[in-house]
Amino acid sequence: MSTRRSRKPTGPQERPSQTAEWHTGEHRGYRIQCLRPYQRFRGTEMPWDKLADLRRMTEEVTKSSRSRKVVKLAAGHFGTPLELYVKRYNFKTWYGPYLRMARRSRAREEFELGWVLKDAGIRTPTPVWVAEQMGTPSRYSLLATEAIPAAENIWERWMRLDEEECRLDLMRAVGHFLLLLHERGLYHDDCKAGHVLVRLESPSDPREFFVIDLLGCGLLGRLSRLRRAKNLYQMLHQFLPRHDDLGFREHHREEFLEAYGGSKAEGARWSRWVDRVGRLKGRRI
Repeated sequence: MSTRRSRKPTGPQERPSQTAEWHTGEHRGYRIQCLRPYQRFRGTEMPWDKLADLRRMTEEVTKSSRSRKVVKLAAGHFGTPLELYVKRYNFKTWYGPYLRMARRSRAREEFELGWVLKDAGIRTPTPVWVAEQMGTPSRYSLLATEAIPAAENIWERWMRLDEEECRLDLMRAVGHFLLLLHERGLYHDDCKAGHVLVRLESPSDPREFFVIDLLGCGLLGRLSRLRRAKNLYQMLHQFLPRHDDLGFREHHREEFLEAYGGSKAEGARWSRWVDRVGRLKGRRI
């Protein structure tokens, strides 16, 4: 692989990475770009098409669907210096690659957006390696991001908290975090509790949260009330599953929306917007 010093793929640089070394090259039919410590990472050599082998040779397969696989690697697996999450995107239909020929690969979109969010002061796991299959059309693309050590998502934190004030603190923090994302122009296409991480030892503080799973997201500038309300609805939806009682009550919803709106009056206004989205989706929450 070759070495070059360059700016980040998209957007202005963060100060710590002004002089970062980006390695580019080709390997096993893929074009690869990565940060210097990951030039020996062999993500293209993983047994992506053999699920049993993938489970045996990695720490955990966290997702396996027709369109993508996601695995967690321990330090040392396939030459990675640190724990990573690695995704391989593929197309479910033969014509999918042709429909996307004029666009960047899914892995590239998420890779570049991750750096842009870090520039905007939004915490997200650092994208460190991206590989795109050569040729036209390209069926596969891969992305690696550094894992957040000893982390849980906020739904998992909710489930292990047993004190009411701690749960209220968590919902206020989530409301403030969503406000931060929206004020900086981020619309998350799948905004749910499972896509916000916090370290186990960290408090329920929006400054400690990380947003993940960025495919389909974007920095859209000024967000409409409907887009904001959709994200609020998505977040609340996970705490109110149809057949389980997770202890989430109306006053938890009120605290969440009041934290987002900044006052009881604004919280009530956003509550009405969330109800509108619920009616559109056929399920009020």
